[in-house]
This record gives sequence, C-alpha cells and structure tokens, in this order.
Amino acid sequence: MNRIRLVHRDHLSCEPILRRCPNGELICVGQVGDITEPAPGNRVVVFHSKDNGETWSEPFSIYPEDGQAVYATELMLLDGVFYAFLTLHNGHFVNWQCTTMQSRDNGYTWEDIGIHPALPNFSFARGMIRLSNGDIVIPYQHYPISPEENDRLAQSGLKIWEARISHVENGVLISKDNGRTYTRHEGPRTPIKGKGQPKWNWPEPTLAELSDGTLVMLLRVNESGCLWRSESRDGGAGWSAAERTDIPNPSNKPKLIAMPGGRIALIHTPNGRHGMLERTPLAVWISDDDMRTWGYKRIVSDFPGGLCYADGICEEGGRHIRFTIEHSRFNILFVDHEVELETAAEAKVEV
Repeated sequence: MNRIRLVHRDHLSCEPILRRCPNGELICVGQVGDITEPAPGNRVVVFHSKDNGETWSEPFSIYPEDGQAVYATELMLLDGVFYAFLTLHNGHFVNWQCTTMQSRDNGYTWEDIGIHPALPNFSFARGMIRLSNGDIVIPYQHYPISPEENDRLAQSGLKIWEARISHVENGVLISKDNGRTYTRHEGPRTPIKGKGQPKWNWPEPTLAELSDGTLVMLLRVNESGCLWRSESRDGGAGWSAAERTDIPNPSNKPKLIAMPGGRIALIHTPNGRHGMLERTPLAVWISDDDMRTWGYKRIVSDFPGGLCYADGICEEGGRHIRFTIEHSRFNILFVDHEVELETAAEAKVEV
C-alpha cells in the first residue's frame, strides 16, 4: 500500500530529501524558486511534518540571502545533528562553491560551517551510509574544472555543461572516527563526451553494503538506458571500473536504502527510454540476496510526468520505506510505501 501526500507545489520544486528528526518529526529539504533549474533564483528550503507526512509546514530558507543560487544534494544526520550539503553558484553552476549548513535543533535553525574539509568545490555530496564496522561513507561526484575554465564559462555567460572537461570523478569520503576527520578516495570516472558529441552527466552515486562487506555504487549515466555499477572490496578505498547493469534507467537518480536482515531497497524508475517524461513508473525493488536479484518489485505510481530524485529512509523494522520525490519539477510528494509481506515465513520474521 502506498500513501502519497503533497508537500509543496511551486513554479519549481526539485530534489527533495527526507529524513527523520531526533524529535520524531519528518524533515524535507528541497530546492524551490525561479522557474527552472539551474537559475539565479534557486533557493533551498525546509519543510517539517509533525503527523508522519500527512501535512507539512510552510517552507523556510536555510541559507542566508546573498544573491547566489543554492542547491542541496544531501541531508546527513549524525549524532543528532543535521548537515545539509549545499552548492552555491551563479545560476549556471559556474563559480561553484560548496558549503555545509548545520542544525542542532531538528532543522529549525541553521548555521554555515563552511566547506566540508575533504570535499572540493564543483562537487555534489550524496547519501551517506554507515558501514557495519562503524565507518561513515559519503559518495560524491566531482567535476574537475580549473579556475581558468571556470573564468571562461563565467565571462562568456555559459552553463556548466559547456565546460571543456572529459569526465566526472565519482568517489567517497570516509571517516573512521565518527565524522571528526575524513579522507577522499577517487572511484570510477564516467565520461562527459560520447559518440563524438558533448554530453553532460550527473552520475548521482548511491551506495549499499553487502553481507560480505563489499560496497556497491550505482550510477546514473545519461542516455545509456541503464544503471551502472562499481564495487569496492576494501571499505571504499579502491573501486572497480563502472559496468552496465540490466536495471533500466531513463537518466534518473537511483536511491539504495539498507533494510533490516541484510535486505536492500532500490527506489527508481525502471524505464530505459531517455527523457524527463520517461521518468516513470516509480518503483520500489527489494533484494534479499546481495543485489544479485530483485525478488520484490512494486510500482508505486505510473502517473504521467517525471518522477525524479527519490530520497528517504527505511523505518519500523523494514515495514515502511518513506521518501520524497519531485513530480515534473512542480510538485514535491511524500510517499509512504508499506512493504508487503509475501509469505508466512516472511511475516514471522517481521514480527
């Protein structure tokens, strides 16, 4: 069963991220403002729900107004403190700087604590996971744009996807001391150019840990028709080259979520046709064999339009997968997917 509620509707509403607050409320961070993305008026706002997603508060901005476009790519909760990873730019993803906003009161007030020490500018941080050994691992995507290339783009009024670079660096930040220090580890590179023509990629890496400690990274590779996969067998220090999977993908962000009992959920749109309007249907898949197969496949919505940028959490012993998603760049939707129990044996385990 799926419970779907509207969080927000605007001329632009995109990439919402859902987390559970220490006080029990739900919090959603997303981008609104202007009529497209990227654009100078883009801003990052927060919504709260005190009734488990039924209703949502009015939005409020988490970053002080200084004229820059603002974008959020991760909301990390660590020891009761929220860290929102933000991108600041000129409206074209040029003059791109990274900063981190911190909240110690369930996301009601925020302070700027600066760029993450291990994350370079021109980077997006993605969904953090904590490994079975306690390590914190944050995936990222980084665009190796030199100061000279940034100046060329800025002076010519160009957008980031007109940059002269050949690849995107995907990797992870690893902390072995509960977030006090981090090291950066480069992973697979995905190409910017293909078939002789410029092509931009937003890989949006997502991570899961398998039962033997192997880390899996799934990647979006635009116009490839599928998700790509890289693995690390040393806790994230080294990564294999990315390879195609048989999971269809219409150039849309995937999201892996760990579940109790070693199961792994994947929220995505299993459709191999490229394009915003092809980002449907919205599905929850679950694997109980380390992502070799996906025995549980449920369609959450096949409503027309782009169903994009799912991000959320697994709760109540694996019975509920709760997440937010954007619909066609106008609506932020909250989804509560109640995982169906398929066998009597499974029902016994859940109890």
